Amino acid sequence: MNAAFEVAFMSCVIDKADNLKVIEADSHFSDFTGVHPSKINQGKLSLLDTLHRQDRETVMRQLCKKNARYIYINFNMLNKDGEAVYMHCIAQNIADSSMCRLTLADVSESERKSKLIRRRAESINQLIDLVEGGVCLFKVDKDMHFEILYMNRACARLFGTNKDVPIGNAYRLDQLLHKDDKSAVFQAIGKAMATKKPIDMEIRVATHRDVFTWCKLNSAIHRYDEDGNPVFHAVFTDITKVKEAERQADSERDIMVNIFKNLPGPLFCTDPDAPFLLDVVSTDFMRLIGYTRTEFFDVLGGDLSKLMDENEAPAVEQQLIADAKEHHVLTTTYSLYTKEGKKITVVDRRRIVENENGEPSAFGMLKKM
Repeated sequence: MNAAFEVAFMSCVIDKADNLKVIEADSHFSDFTGVHPSKINQGKLSLLDTLHRQDRETVMRQLCKKNARYIYINFNMLNKDGEAVYMHCIAQNIADSSMCRLTLADVSESERKSKLIRRRAESINQLIDLVEGGVCLFKVDKDMHFEILYMNRACARLFGTNKDVPIGNAYRLDQLLHKDDKSAVFQAIGKAMATKKPIDMEIRVATHRDVFTWCKLNSAIHRYDEDGNPVFHAVFTDITKVKEAERQADSERDIMVNIFKNLPGPLFCTDPDAPFLLDVVSTDFMRLIGYTRTEFFDVLGGDLSKLMDENEAPAVEQQLIADAKEHHVLTTTYSLYTKEGKKITVVDRRRIVENENGEPSAFGMLKKM
């Protein structure tokens, strides 16, 4: 799933001595609030006018702190359509004045996409109980030998040994790695030594001879020994069952997608809480809207509302969400614009079903009127 995070920045200068009047702002701030730059320059906008009413007192109190050069605060700000948008803000008080410069980060798109990722990730939450973890310390010498200094019992089980056996040069982590993973691990270790950034990767380690266990490796430099060799703290999580479950899930999804593509009729599948973000669609569905799958999912993000009238889509979406909480069968009518720009009216009929994990899904069909 393509879910890149997006952050938009804007800035303004306010006068704390004049009811937080905005005396200067960039074009992004003007576009966001819908207030023309000329009116802002004339002092006709207060920051308080742009804040959600429940945040006004808190923001006023935080911004007017004494002897604070920088202030970090989060609040909801109203855009030009009156919608509340969550903001991260850094406020810098300008010395010897009542002025304060605000740098605002609109993270609403990141918040929306984070919620989407979390909602989809819930479908594999049951896999958490399948994992087992282990902890070890190992040092890396100049020859890239990974000498294990310590490991707990869970880690010993992963490595197919006993925690109480002597640990030292005769027991090296690099000798336990699958041959196809060694190069990637060596590169990750080298990068961590150069950048001091942690390692997060999936590897295979030998439990017994020619028997390997899939592990998630999270590691970082813990300290340096007396010879200057880095000592890494590492956490290994057994994800063999998770990998198998993912493989089966991918196989089942591929089967479902192939079946779904070839079913007759403009069919689709989606989440009832996001009724226009489609997960799977049939071939007839693509023929109806005139787009290719790449165009619809990669360019339009699988968002059917982008083909609807912007004044009609929000109301229909809210109605579908509300109806899904009360009914198992939903019917509504709306207009779509095909790739050729032709406006068509469709009847949207969908049924709410429960997946094996208890989460609901919506299966629907469009019928052109």
